[in-house]
Amino acid sequence: MKHREGITLPASFVVTVSHSGTEVSQQDAPADSDILTVAEVAELLKCKPSSIYNLTRIRARTRYDCPIPVMRLPMGLRFRRSSVLAWLRSQETNAA
Repeated sequence: MKHREGITLPASFVVTVSHSGTEVSQQDAPADSDILTVAEVAELLKCKPSSIYNLTRIRARTRYDCPIPVMRLPMGLRFRRSSVLAWLRSQETNAA
């Protein structure tokens, strides 16, 4: 049996070997439109959940020029990952 040199696939690919053959498929990366909870946003921003609640309060809208984008739903506060990341980029400042 002749030895064949293997190929290297990125981590986002999954190789499935079965009796019917070998299949290579790419896993979907987390979509930017994923819906996040307060705890998930706090983990993403590396802060306490209470800080996220403070950023979403009515007073925060008047205190900050650009409050964190939030969806107020009957089951609680929810955030779009893409909106949170865009908000985070808008908070960056270039110090002189």
